[in-house]
Amino acid sequence: MMLPRPVADWLALWRDLPHHPRQVLLNRSHFPTSSLILALTFLLHEIVSAPATAWIVYAALAICGPSSLVAVTGLAAHTLWDRGWLWTDLDCEACGDDGPDDGDDEEPEPGDPAGDGGLAVDQYRNQHVLAA
Repeated sequence: MMLPRPVADWLALWRDLPHHPRQVLLNRSHFPTSSLILALTFLLHEIVSAPATAWIVYAALAICGPSSLVAVTGLAAHTLWDRGWLWTDLDCEACGDDGPDDGDDEEPEPGDPAGDGGLAVDQYRNQHVLAA
């Protein structure tokens, strides 16, 4: 059974955070999806102001709130790292030329498309991998 991509990313975040907190924070700053979902639900509630939208906001806070907190903390850590004030021994995998999870090996990673003709969504999903 395969999990949907957002669920798998969310589980990977909480699996990897205790083991590799510095690398997860640096990588997570590039993917503020949970913060965007929270902002959209708050905006929806401001526009509609119905009890149903309040429940949507509560659900979004419960589901996306912790992940958004990690993304915002990662953004602050990434800014300090970029200026050379924090964790100078680490490299941000998402900032590199190769992108996340790309190594020096010549072989393609399993599941990579054979050509460059894939959809933009598939390319975004391939880049949205949490690596530790």
